[in-house]
Parts: sequence; structure tokens; C-alpha cells
Amino acid sequence: MVNEFKDKLWHKLLRRPYRLAVALDAGSGQPIVLLHGIGRTGQIWRHVSDLLAAKPYRLVAFDLLGFGASPKPERASYNVDDHARAVIATIKRLKLKQPVTLVGHSMGCLVAVKVALLRPDMVRHLVLYQMPLYDGLPEKRRYRAQLGIYRRLYARILRFEPRFELENARLIERLAQRIAGFEVNQDTWLPFVKSLDNTIMRQTAAKDIKQIKAPMDVIYGTYDMLVIRGKTKHIFGKDSPNVTAHKIRERHVISKKASRFIVERIMAAETMELDAL
Repeated sequence: MVNEFKDKLWHKLLRRPYRLAVALDAGSGQPIVLLHGIGRTGQIWRHVSDLLAAKPYRLVAFDLLGFGASPKPERASYNVDDHARAVIATIKRLKLKQPVTLVGHSMGCLVAVKVALLRPDMVRHLVLYQMPLYDGLPEKRRYRAQLGIYRRLYARILRFEPRFELENARLIERLAQRIAGFEVNQDTWLPFVKSLDNTIMRQTAAKDIKQIKAPMDVIYGTYDMLVIRGKTKHIFGKDSPNVTAHKIRERHVISKKASRFIVERIMAAETMELDAL
């Protein structure tokens, strides 16, 4: 009862953000913060962690709000602001005094963009891998067709909210396990469907990116079935000269190959920062 009262007072009435579980905090030096995608945890960054273990970085991975060991409040909206404010609060708790390099995967990219928009002083560079950017698309037939497929896929998942039943989990496994690796259970079901609806489907990332000054690398997989390939030049264009787009032959997963590419972008960003000094 006391915990419930504190939760209602601190988070609902006073609107204080939740603090996230830290899945990884290793090394020292320039801080790099890793944000996983929907239905996953900070453990997905193990290959990136292995590759950077001997480098002069402090590597930190969070479990995003509602996933892994982080709080799973039922009353939360799980929109991008909820996720971003929790990331910001946890970065402050860890006393990462230097601006961080933010690395996101899938939904974690949308959260990283919002963090950079809300606290530009905290972020020096963004590396965004497989960002599901669905807004701001030009009126092209193939874009509309792909968006229609995604919306039908997500609608089949969202119509079960807020229930968690065995057949629901089996449905998600059939629909998305092979292409995205979603992992849901009774504890994460509500955060999953709310994040899908309020962060991924109701996104403002394309508009937000155009307001961000920090340099960013946007990486897309040519075999990724959950993003729309070929759109970067249409969405970013001349309005965002700080955005560099890359392609890699990968699906919507952080494989060893993808991890090497992400690490290359992190280290290249650090080299550019040093050259600029």
C-alpha cells in the first residue's frame, strides 16, 4: 500500500519520471548509452558490448520503461515522452557528466530522438539502427502500401489489448518473431501494446529530427521488413545536413555483422569529434 501511494504521489501527481534498470554499465571514458527496441531488453547489445569492451568508453544499456527489470506502471501511457523522460532521469542518476553518444535500435531510435530534442545538452551524437520512421513520408504508392501492411499487422496485435492470453502470444510469435524477435509475457504485454500504439504508430520523429543539431548516423537494413527503405533522402533531405544515411544487408535484428557496423559508426563519430577539436 505504501509503495502504491508513493507511486501515485511521485509519478502520477508530481509527474516525476521513472528510473530504469541498468542492464549494463561497464568501462570508463566517453559514455555511450544503448536503447533497445520494443519487446526486448538491454541484453540485446551483447555483441556491441563485446566489441567495445577494450575501448575507452563507458558503455551503458538500459531496460526501457515496461521491459526487462524496469518499472512497468499500468497507468503509464508508454508514449515517447514517457520513455524519453525515464532515459533522461536515469542518465542523470548515473551522473554521466559528459554528453553521451545515444545508440538506438528500432523503437529505441524514436526514444533517442526525443531525448536529443528534450535535452540537447545531454547528447553529442546519435547512431540510429533500423528506425521505424512512418511519419513524414511522401505521397508515393509504394510507401502507402507498406504503411498499410504495417498498420494491419499492428492492428491485429492491438485489438487484444489489454488482455494477455496464450493465443495472443502465439499470434505475435507467428506474426513477428522471425522478422523482429519480439519477446512478450504477462508482465510486458501492456507496455508492449501501449508502446506500439503510442510511441511507434503515433510518432513525431521525422519532425523532431529536423530540430536536432547533433550529428546522427541513420542505418537501415535492406532486408528489414519493419522499416521503409529508400525514404531517407525524402524525409531528411536538405533540412537535416547533420544526418548521414547508411545501408547494410540485414534484417530487423542486432546480429554480429550489424554490431560491427554500429561500432564502426560509434568510433568514426568519436574520431570526427577529436578532429574537430
